[in-house]
Amino acid sequence: MKLHRRLAMLPLTLAVLSLVGLTACSSDRSDSGASEDASVDVSSKLAGMNRKAEVDPETATVKLPVDYVKLGEQEDSSILYSARDAAVAECAREELGIPWVATEPDGYMPTAHMWQRYGPWTKPVAEKFGFVDPMGDGALIVNGYVEEPDGYELIPWPNEGIPEADRNKVFDTCNSKPEVKRFDENELWVVGPGQQALNDEEDAVNQDPRMQALFAELRTCYAENGMEFDEELPGYITAYTDTIDEEQIELALKTVECKDQVNFTQRAADITAERQVPVIEEYADELFQNRANWDAAVTEAKEYIASHPELFESVRR
Repeated sequence: MKLHRRLAMLPLTLAVLSLVGLTACSSDRSDSGASEDASVDVSSKLAGMNRKAEVDPETATVKLPVDYVKLGEQEDSSILYSARDAAVAECAREELGIPWVATEPDGYMPTAHMWQRYGPWTKPVAEKFGFVDPMGDGALIVNGYVEEPDGYELIPWPNEGIPEADRNKVFDTCNSKPEVKRFDENELWVVGPGQQALNDEEDAVNQDPRMQALFAELRTCYAENGMEFDEELPGYITAYTDTIDEEQIELALKTVECKDQVNFTQRAADITAERQVPVIEEYADELFQNRANWDAAVTEAKEYIASHPELFESVRR
């Protein structure tokens, strides 16, 4: 059987926007990038951080210590993009006379928070997604995982009717302006020593002897049920990870049974959390400062969106 590797799926909004050239490429910055604009009491932040993993099967979520310092939460990213797009719209309208319309932020999406690091681990997720990463119903349709229901219509991009030449003018004139870049997520991403250490830890945890022993238990259960442990994607089996059908759902449910049998998710999350804590403590000044800067930018973005509702409405040329 030909097997497909997992593909990292972009949120629907970003996937569409990348086609029209609005998003910038990710850029790593070697400096800590921490600004003093957003003050942070590191001691209180550390005191308020839960050092244990919080596993919730009802929502298929796992909260880890890293969540207190990480950047890029789904709602935050959507708010920042929307504010950036609104700033582009303001520039386009005032400087170019082009009726650009900004995109509203996406709301909270439960699927964006589901933990899928080692594959499906709850029955509802396995039944709906198989081995595909959880995503919203619209994204499932757009990405071809499920068929369009009767009467389904894709919401058009609000600037679809703007001529390509005018779009290019908007990109060339507005994208690099400071009032636009202040909401650019890529400008806020920081890869200093602390973030790099967390990035390295994400790979290193799988080599922990306790994780290796846990994988061995899971491997045994998979073999007993006629499934092969995927050595390249620990926690998964060798299966189609870009297909949702009856066979893949059945296999996914079997892997969930094995994970329940060995209490895999709680144990894996506990090991992960325990290893993250010393990294966060060592680089606390950098990591909490960068998160504070991020949070301040998101707050500013919300205020900008709220004060410019006209930028999200169509205008006549």
